[in-house]
Amino acid sequence: MGSLGAQHPQTLPIWHYDTVKRQWRSQDPTAHHYKKPKVQRFLRAITYNIWFNKEHQQLRFQSLSPLLQQSKAHIICLQEVTKSILEQLISQPWVQQHYFVSDIDGSTFLNGQESYGVVMLIDKSLYLRRLLSFPYHTEQGRQLLFAEIQLKTEKLLVGTVHLESKRDKETIRSHQLQTCQSVFNRYAMNRPNVTRLLMGDFNFDSEWAENGKQMNILKHWTDLWPKLNGPNSRGSTFKNGRLDRIMFQSLRVTPIKMRIIGNIPIGQFPKPKSFSENLLSIFSFYKKTPRVSPVFPSDHFGLMADFDLSRV
Repeated sequence: MGSLGAQHPQTLPIWHYDTVKRQWRSQDPTAHHYKKPKVQRFLRAITYNIWFNKEHQQLRFQSLSPLLQQSKAHIICLQEVTKSILEQLISQPWVQQHYFVSDIDGSTFLNGQESYGVVMLIDKSLYLRRLLSFPYHTEQGRQLLFAEIQLKTEKLLVGTVHLESKRDKETIRSHQLQTCQSVFNRYAMNRPNVTRLLMGDFNFDSEWAENGKQMNILKHWTDLWPKLNGPNSRGSTFKNGRLDRIMFQSLRVTPIKMRIIGNIPIGQFPKPKSFSENLLSIFSFYKKTPRVSPVFPSDHFGLMADFDLSRV
């Protein structure tokens, strides 16, 4: 059941910005102007669930955009991207100048353009050979977005996911991870010079009982947060849980460091009052100081990882 979607990948156009015509154009990866992959000594990757909710959305995007720009990441994987946010994202000069994009209008979102989906930004300095999507067993329009990149003699396979939400969807998440494993195996073809990165919102905490079962599906992968920051580092990315991951597998690429991003508040706003608090305020002359809550770029924090490519 979990591998059915892996049999029917959809080849996606690779979008790049035409500075002459001032519009986004799709590109055939086989016609890429780089004849040889550019030599890279260092790679930076980001995964970030940027939250589809419209609450403070404009303020949050105004903080998110420079955060991503200043990171200078080579690969940016985003989840819960809405069409309106995507439109703002692809209008940014830094995106137009430096990145290929997997979608420009929400056409890859499985629940329609009014929903949300996963989007990948890949630095133009990288040789992007193909971009694919793999719909898999889901009740919520989820899919695997998959890129194949050539780094000199190393093949880099990158996948981003937003696994099924809600605590009771463990079985569906298992099917989805099995599909991911199947896809990576197919495109790695048992070659030693292949690096694998699977990142995104996995929607289960590293301390849940479910974690052992799901990590067994990816038993040959390394969960980078505890690897680089120690097993006692919580690494929470959502409501004190570590739901977001970067999974890694390679013989020649070396992970250097990994940190959380987007964990600094960008503002404070009053918390909405409950019914009982509203009632008390009506019948009381006592004026309480309004409670405030911090606002962040998203309800999740993002993850940023750096890799040494000197052995590639």
